[in-house]
Amino acid sequence: MPVQDRFNPCAARRALLLGAGALGVTVVAGCGGDDPAEPAANGGASSPPAAGSTTGAANPFDNTGAPTQPGEAAPPAGALVATKEVPVGGGVIAKDTVLVVQPKQGTFKAFKAACPHQGIMVDPPAAGDAVINCPGHNSQFKVADGSLVRGPASRGLNGVPVKVQDGYVVEV
Repeated sequence: MPVQDRFNPCAARRALLLGAGALGVTVVAGCGGDDPAEPAANGGASSPPAAGSTTGAANPFDNTGAPTQPGEAAPPAGALVATKEVPVGGGVIAKDTVLVVQPKQGTFKAFKAACPHQGIMVDPPAAGDAVINCPGHNSQFKVADGSLVRGPASRGLNGVPVKVQDGYVVEV
């Protein structure tokens, strides 16, 4: 059972956004009617997408390997996040389980986003922060390497091996 610190606005905001996102997915999924597997009304032929429309994955966070915009290259296999989405000196949560940070320009590291103390998701650091905070019991970890700054966690964050490929941070 996840623990939520009601005095932590980040945890409350995250819960609210996750709930709103789930509601939005449900509404969009219920719209339907655009199944590309169904034959087109013009005898099975399909017309190319209109200029400026998206192709491939409808959600840019779904790594299906398909381009999301005309002329855009597909993300490489294992892509976690585009490098341009990770602030220098800060980080983002990717795929709901991995914290990707950029401690200095062009250097990317990744860690399991679950705090080793009780598995609570850590907060991604804001640009310029030197520490990653766990909202559950205030454990802190260094952005530079995920090592423990202070507990109650007894060790640092678990590392995830990554590399940069084609503008993406990719899990190896």
